[in-house]
Amino acid sequence: MQLKNSLFNVEPQGFSKDIKVPSSKSYANRAIILASLSKESVEIFNLPLSHDVTNLISCLRLIGLKIIDIEDGIRIENSFPECESKEDSIIKLLPGDGGTTTRFLIPLLSLGSRTYNVEPSGRMRDRPISDLLESLVDLGASVSQCDSWLTLNGPISPDSRFLNIDASKTTQHATAMALALAFNNVEVHPVDMSYSTSYWEMTKDLIKEFLKGKKSFIVPVDFSSMSYVLALGADLGRVRVKNCFEVDRFQSDSIFVKILREMNYNVSLSSTGLEVEKSNNLRTVDFDCSDCPDLVPTLAFICSRVDGISKLKNLSVLKYKESDRLFEVQKLLDLYEIENSYDAKEDTLLIHGRSKRTDSRKDIFPPDDHRIVMVSYLFLRANGGGGLSSIESVTKSFANFFELLS
Repeated sequence: MQLKNSLFNVEPQGFSKDIKVPSSKSYANRAIILASLSKESVEIFNLPLSHDVTNLISCLRLIGLKIIDIEDGIRIENSFPECESKEDSIIKLLPGDGGTTTRFLIPLLSLGSRTYNVEPSGRMRDRPISDLLESLVDLGASVSQCDSWLTLNGPISPDSRFLNIDASKTTQHATAMALALAFNNVEVHPVDMSYSTSYWEMTKDLIKEFLKGKKSFIVPVDFSSMSYVLALGADLGRVRVKNCFEVDRFQSDSIFVKILREMNYNVSLSSTGLEVEKSNNLRTVDFDCSDCPDLVPTLAFICSRVDGISKLKNLSVLKYKESDRLFEVQKLLDLYEIENSYDAKEDTLLIHGRSKRTDSRKDIFPPDDHRIVMVSYLFLRANGGGGLSSIESVTKSFANFFELLS
């Protein structure tokens, strides 16, 4: 990578490549939590190079779990809370800025008897968490929020087979509770769930597999990460993803494959992988993003490259991500003079796309948000190039993003 004045240099150029993409951190972190509660040894293979995953594993090792590195994966050999030591000292955990890492970890810790101090970083410290904490307090946990963010002491004692969890802002709270209580015969029900429903289905399916006694899991490719690769190939030439052989129905962002087909890009799925090629006579889209909010930045990019007006709906949850992604996406569109408008009442973004490229170089300074950094790279490469900051943030989900696409 070339650095100049702390900016990564992006050259405007075509794209034609056969590559492999990372596996799913969403699947991996769910499987890791469940494996940490299983009374028997569990192996998980094809783990992604993601800080969200490595941070979770580091935290779990600190609370006593025996996690062994094996070829292309890990083996978790004991279970929580049985692995807790009998000491009285507070255990400090640093889960990073990942939503799944922090939110999945907290209910698991509440099953134990020791006191834990949880200190996430970045925007995670400001993202919604109160509904989850209130549920834990109702179940008997002691929770206090302080300068270091959160101190937690269990154990919780569910007194019912059914538990309702508010899912109006995020499904991760319901998922976190369902994972933690998976072996306690408690059925968790998300209330007012309007976003990311397929990830909830992923959670339920994984819990079912663990309860059936499955002890070996292979993490599938990550369709969220793959969307950036597919978008670049669709706009600038072609790409074949060599390790994708099916569309994962439990990953909501896999809908991007269908969207590209509907927009008239050339898309094929075979024994050699998933291939996308540039095409003519492209069509705009009118799409409800409620089930795939993480896909919105990539969708905004691809819509900006197609002549005509595209409509993206149900976007308000983007304000609660690692950054205000709705605001950041509009900033990018404005930077490239792509006419756009957001109607807060209708929760709809209109994008007046155009196939003509911008030739002038630009420098982009996105927030420390992996998805906004990656989509900024797409805009730079598809137009006049330029400098890009905050590139380290891609390690959250797609550590070799720049090397792979160069």
